Amino acid sequence: MTAPLFELQDLFQDRLLTGRADIEAHLTSGGPFLKVYDHAYVARLLEVMGEDFPAVHTLLGDDAFAEAASAYVRGHPSRARSVRWLGAGFRNWLGDTVPWSDLPVVADMAAFEWGLGLAFDAPDADALGVAALAAVPPEAWPILTFDFHPALNTAALRHDVAPFQQAMARNQDPDAAPEEFADGSQTWAFWRDGGTCQVRYRALARDEAVGFALLWDGGDFQALCEILAEVSDEDAAALHAAGYLRGWIEAGWITGLSAPGLSWA
Repeated sequence: MTAPLFELQDLFQDRLLTGRADIEAHLTSGGPFLKVYDHAYVARLLEVMGEDFPAVHTLLGDDAFAEAASAYVRGHPSRARSVRWLGAGFRNWLGDTVPWSDLPVVADMAAFEWGLGLAFDAPDADALGVAALAAVPPEAWPILTFDFHPALNTAALRHDVAPFQQAMARNQDPDAAPEEFADGSQTWAFWRDGGTCQVRYRALARDEAVGFALLWDGGDFQALCEILAEVSDEDAAALHAAGYLRGWIEAGWITGLSAPGLSWA
């Protein structure tokens, strides 16, 4: 008896994703042309990886990138409705998998390119203007929390990969391979400019990165001031925090302010 269409579709999907051969029993002569679909599906996934990580491709070269991307795809088959998310775990995979883990600059480049991509195609949202800060009542400031724009994301990098990637984006030959930062890992932010829709990025100052991570995890303004007091000038912590906050708002990073139990126009 021929299986229902939906069952055949599930079996065919299993064949592509896992290599299971169950569908062969439902096909004439076992489906001698199934390998055509196997090859085409994997080739399309590798094409997507190349589109998402062109600078990683350049760093590794054609053969090594094909080897890395193929191994990643085999271990991380596409599970989402869109292949847009296929490379979500590529940075961590490169950092954890031999021999690619011996080249940490490659994982950093993957993180940088993925951060740019997330900022580019994230949903839109209305960012707050600086005037929103003036409307906050004094009693709300200590418990003030923040909502961030969906296009904003961050990554910790050990190598200065931006010049290499930007040269690639301009179809130019990079001047040199990315170098490791002399002072250790740096946190980089990626976002989409609300006026131009262009993707922006920059490294955060060390105390700024610590404070931003706190707010990102739901911390309030008082906690921001306290943590800045621990890592910088204690007397100027509140002013320092306000300066960072103003800069984040001017960049379009913040979409909402709230304080438990309080509201204001």
